[in-house]
Amino acid sequence: MKEPSLKANMLWNSVGSLMYSSCQWLLTVLVVRLSTSYDAAGTLALAMALSNVFVPIALYRIRSYQVSDIHEETSSGEYVGLRFVTIAAGLAITGLYALASCDAAALPAVMLYLLYRAGEVFIDVLHGVDQQHLRMDYCGVSLFARGLLSVAPFSAVLALTNSLELAVLSMVVATYPVILWDARKASRFSSIRPIFSRASIARLLVACLPAVIGNAACNFTVTFARQYLSLSAGEEALGIYASVCTPIVLIQACASYVYAPLLGVFAERLDRGDAAGFRALLAKVVVALGAVFALGALAFALVGDWFIGLVFGAGMVPYAYLMYAGILCSALTACMAFLGDLLVTMRAMRTNLVGNVVACLLSLPLSVVLVDACGMNGVSLSVSAAFAVGIALMGWGVLARCGRGAGEA
Repeated sequence: MKEPSLKANMLWNSVGSLMYSSCQWLLTVLVVRLSTSYDAAGTLALAMALSNVFVPIALYRIRSYQVSDIHEETSSGEYVGLRFVTIAAGLAITGLYALASCDAAALPAVMLYLLYRAGEVFIDVLHGVDQQHLRMDYCGVSLFARGLLSVAPFSAVLALTNSLELAVLSMVVATYPVILWDARKASRFSSIRPIFSRASIARLLVACLPAVIGNAACNFTVTFARQYLSLSAGEEALGIYASVCTPIVLIQACASYVYAPLLGVFAERLDRGDAAGFRALLAKVVVALGAVFALGALAFALVGDWFIGLVFGAGMVPYAYLMYAGILCSALTACMAFLGDLLVTMRAMRTNLVGNVVACLLSLPLSVVLVDACGMNGVSLSVSAAFAVGIALMGWGVLARCGRGAGEA
């Protein structure tokens, strides 16, 4: 079968990813609509925030590294084997963090949601194989199916039982069989039988460790701000903030669809020393990201209040003002993600680490000051301020290195 074109790959990935992201957002709507209080929404928001600690550990920044491995120096089986190791490590570390930082009543839902995200993370390495061989149509179909298979059982079980724990468990049961479909598709291109080579695992762990720490720091920047809001103002405040701001994540997701299929192209241009082509593609991506957020901001300015009232009810409309700082925060978060992936593609791992860690360290005092001063809006403002500094550092690193090939090891 003929490989789809780059544009077709981007379209398939965009449609599937948009469906999946929309369904993830819809979960936050359904938990408000179908549960009897905002407590369930706050608990789900907390579980999602903690999963943002687990996911970067479990992903170990391998997808960006894998798809930019244009000479396939590491086999697919070695990438799969490493993914089993990192998922186990991520569950252990995040589980201990949850035990130390969460209310006991929230732990069952948190742990079940981490299990749900573990399936998503494993499928990601299979999609890396698909992307290496220009078959992101398989990725799009998988994402589309898993989006629907998440929402349908979640809503049905929550409506019938009013149990967040059972609703999240139903998502796990419904989506895990898709792993078998993805494995069958990826195995058409190369063997995905896990290879647990100590030498290979050690090499990849060392190579990607700076980027992994950086990505964890990036996610903790958001997690800390949300957790501080929960501690200072209660789970209901976090539930309101998360419900209003989560639709904005769809814009952020759209931004990722612009650049994710292009990481291999960036790597190819870097590999052949095409600095001018690299810079030209970089400029196009930056312009496209700006256009995505400009259109998103315009849409929310025109219909944001109406949309919040339609989805969440009239009681949430007074909180619609949270969207505007949220849009800024989402735009800067997308820029951090893009620059982070690009630096991994360039193998400039230390620059990735510095930008993310500086942003994380800044977020600690900024969250306390701005959440206390601005309430729920302080979450978006503190994250935005921290990420602005990180973007400046990482952007400088990309521009400084794009003319001289791969970065530092």
